[in-house]
Amino acid sequence: MEHVVSVGMDVDTLKQLDNLRRAHPNVPSRVEVIRRLIWEAHAKVARPVQVAG
Repeated sequence: MEHVVSVGMDVDTLKQLDNLRRAHPNVPSRVEVIRRLIWEAHAKVARPVQVAG
């Protein structure tokens, strides 16, 4: 199930989002850029931290 969420963004943020999209031509839309960023961030948080020792 997908939910629609409105996210307010200023012009500079939209430009950064478009720059990310251009840097990764296989990403089809702004929505997909945001989705992938969220999943990547979640993966980093969900990984257990290894303790040096």
